[in-house]
Amino acid sequence: MRNRFLQHLYIFYSLVFLLNVIHVFWPNPVLYTVIGVAGMVMMVISVPRADRVFKILGGILLAAGSFFFISSGVSAGKIPAFFAGNVGLLFLLSMLPWMNSVVKAGRYNKLLHALLQGNGNRSLGPLYVRSEATMVSLAAFLNLSSATISQDLLINQLKHVKTKVRNSFVAMTTLRGYSLALLWSPLEILLATSIFITGANYLVVLPWMLLIALLGITIDAGIGKWLFSNYELEEQTSVLKRLSDHKKKLGGFLLALVLFLVVVVFLVNVIQFDFLFAVTIAIFPFAFLWAVLLKRKRSFLTIGWPTWKKQTNHLSNFIVLLLALSFLTESLNVSPYLEYLQNPIIALEGHPLLIMLFIQAAFLVMTLLGVHPLATMGIFGGISELLMGALPPVTLTILLASTAIATVPSAPYGLIVTLTSISLRMNPYKIVMKNLPHSLVLGFLGVLVAWFTLQIY
Repeated sequence: MRNRFLQHLYIFYSLVFLLNVIHVFWPNPVLYTVIGVAGMVMMVISVPRADRVFKILGGILLAAGSFFFISSGVSAGKIPAFFAGNVGLLFLLSMLPWMNSVVKAGRYNKLLHALLQGNGNRSLGPLYVRSEATMVSLAAFLNLSSATISQDLLINQLKHVKTKVRNSFVAMTTLRGYSLALLWSPLEILLATSIFITGANYLVVLPWMLLIALLGITIDAGIGKWLFSNYELEEQTSVLKRLSDHKKKLGGFLLALVLFLVVVVFLVNVIQFDFLFAVTIAIFPFAFLWAVLLKRKRSFLTIGWPTWKKQTNHLSNFIVLLLALSFLTESLNVSPYLEYLQNPIIALEGHPLLIMLFIQAAFLVMTLLGVHPLATMGIFGGISELLMGALPPVTLTILLASTAIATVPSAPYGLIVTLTSISLRMNPYKIVMKNLPHSLVLGFLGVLVAWFTLQIY
């Protein structure tokens, strides 16, 4: 009976998400409280099913939130509403599998295979550049699957290379390329959250995020090419198809990405939807129409429906993290202790570059300690009014998103690092050490670009 209930959690979660959609169009305080009560029920269901790291982190966030709430003197009747703030983020996470499903239905994962094939060059240096460029180009839609597919292929391609060199190559090029793609992807939860916090316009932020990605890949590809230029492939793998055979498919993929961005921008700037909500509600209709145009509707639904149910049923980690974080943030905002967290920012008032470096350091240190960057983002969200008093919304968005995403390849308990660790049979902390310089450089690039925008906005 219990297993049957857990297999149908997606129904309950979908009802909660539907209430959240209704609240967007009808912002009723009673409805918001109902969503919060449902969120608390989701927490109770999810805690036993969450991974140990998320249980600990969620417990710490709830304990801290309880302390701040008690100190606030606010009525206990307000507690349910404090759990409703991040339901929209959970809704976005629930919808992401649909985009991944149309990519699989359209067989774009095979495109990734083809682009990563050797091009006749026996040195690992050019392969590093090719692999990272492919990841940056395609990971915006393929998401995690781009990393797992490319890792499997590269491990096979480099099977005759020394294990230590192969592992370093794969861990560096795939994770770094993945993080560079996340910088501008509208489907990336950290970017969406930073825009959610600041209310900045995605269309204004996008060129700057693309600039950071371009600078990042230029620097890292150059370094990677130099580091691996002395290593050679002992034998070439056969090319699945000539690259020219895939130009049309690649063009269609990139066109779809551009069209999705256009749809999101239209919903935000013309319909006046919140960015997070616009991305969330655009995913399924866009993915479905894309599948219809590809004449892959049946494959899309066959792949998408069970994948969506499974992913939605297993949102436990993010439910624990995001709803506990919502409670902490709301409690902090009504607590007299808020000023103690604001003091470091106040002390740096008039020195925006130092504030930026402080935020970069906070993300990196907290990530290395095992705290998910979303949690750190939420803490900064709790003092967003103070931060926006020191930095314009566009600048703050660029700063929060870039410095948070920069830590992804160096998060010892992050999903992408964990998957890579399993794939390579490599200690996750060794992967972290391989990518820590990249996280530092990418975060610093984010700070520099954010500082530059400060002169404009």
